[in-house]
Amino acid sequence: MTSRAKLAVAVVLAGAVIFGLYIGYLAFANDSFPSQTRPFGDYAQVTSTVFNGTEFAVTLNWQNSSALPLYTQLTSSSTDAANTPVCNVGLTTVSKGQSIFMPFAITPTSASVSNADLSIAVKSLSTGSEFTIVYSFPPVSASNVVITPSDISCSQGPSIE
Repeated sequence: MTSRAKLAVAVVLAGAVIFGLYIGYLAFANDSFPSQTRPFGDYAQVTSTVFNGTEFAVTLNWQNSSALPLYTQLTSSSTDAANTPVCNVGLTTVSKGQSIFMPFAITPTSASVSNADLSIAVKSLSTGSEFTIVYSFPPVSASNVVITPSDISCSQGPSIE
C-alpha cells in the first residue's frame, strides 16, 4: 500500500470518528435534561394527578413567571410502561398561577405506576440558564376516569428542538 493510500485511509477513519463523536454529542444534547437541579416547589405545584391505565395526566400550577418550562418527561424505575418520550411543553410565555396540563401516554397499559418522577427542563428568562426540576409521585393505581384531551400532549414522541 502506498503512503498516499495509507493517508487516505487515515483521513477517512479520522473523519468517521469525528462524525461519530459529533452525532453522539447531538444525541446527548437533545435527549438530556440540564444537570443542574432546583427545588420543584420554587417553580411549580402539582394540583392534580389522574391515572387511568393508559394515560398519566398531571396538572401543574406554575409558580414563577420568570422561568419557562421547556420540555418534560415521566420516568419510572419500576415499570417501563411509565417511561415516556421527552416532549416539548410548547409554551413561549407563562404567568404565575397559570395551570399547565400534561398528559403522558402509558404503554403498554398498566394497572399501577410506582416510583414515577416528572422531570421538567426549565429556562430562566432573566439569565437564559437552564435547569431541571423533578417531582416524585407516590404509587398510584389506575381508576376508571376519562382524561380530557388537551392542546398540550406529551404522548406524541420526542420533540425537543
